[in-house]
Amino acid sequence: MRRRAVLALPIAALAFGLPAVAPAQTLLERLAGTSFGANSFVEIVSISDNFEIESSRILLARSQHPQIRQFAQTMIEHHAMSSRELLSLPEATTRTPAQLDDRHAAMLTQLREAENEDMLNRLYVQQQIQGHDETLAVMQAYAANGDVPALRAFAQKYQPVVAQHLQQARALQAPRRE
Repeated sequence: MRRRAVLALPIAALAFGLPAVAPAQTLLERLAGTSFGANSFVEIVSISDNFEIESSRILLARSQHPQIRQFAQTMIEHHAMSSRELLSLPEATTRTPAQLDDRHAAMLTQLREAENEDMLNRLYVQQQIQGHDETLAVMQAYAANGDVPALRAFAQKYQPVVAQHLQQARALQAPRRE
């Protein structure tokens, strides 16, 4: 599992607007082993939480799919809880970004502009898989090598939750027998 996280980090870095660094280990150190790592960790997790909440609200407003709606409701509850916990940490309060980055704002626009419910459902699930996969890689990296103990403990606590969300999102994508 750790190898997967190291391999996914360059993708996560690009996805969150961080410069790509050739070797994955260098990126891992940058995200987790320095004070810049703590800043990046808090920023990535905050943006991820905000995106999960906002995208799930969009889904709930327009979709009637019962399983996807249940997943979206869970995302709102769990990510609101993790955001509150992260913001309660003194080590995180001065590092939190005020808004979504351009990439995540564009993803929300895609959801809002989905032409029909089926397209919305598919796009939402696809974005949830991508977002949770990226966030899991960052959580794993910081949980293993984070330099700020309170943030490392946060990553260790929420890493299994993010992994479970990823598994649930992938299950929504799987073909169903009716």
